[in-house]
Amino acid sequence: MKIIITENRLNSVVLKWLDNKFGNLTKVVKGDYTQYVDQDGYVLISYLTNVKQIIVIDYKRIWKLLLDIFGMKSEQIQDILKIWLEETYNLKGVTPLPIAR
Repeated sequence: MKIIITENRLNSVVLKWLDNKFGNLTKVVKGDYTQYVDQDGYVLISYLTNVKQIIVIDYKRIWKLLLDIFGMKSEQIQDILKIWLEETYNLKGVTPLPIAR
């Protein structure tokens, strides 16, 4: 039996997963950058403070997990991260891009 998950249901599951795993990052401003770090101080989200349109997302610890766990394509990941960043961190009108560290 094949289970079919609608795009809306997948988005809902992914948003909940992101909140559970990365919804409690700490905002840190360092020089020209605003960063969101985990409890170990590892930067997972970063952007130039004065140019908030482009948000870089850690590839290995967030982007790749969405590829591997949920089988999402890069466009889907970008779209869901836009929603999540706005809802969770009040970052509106941004374009999330992966960055390998």
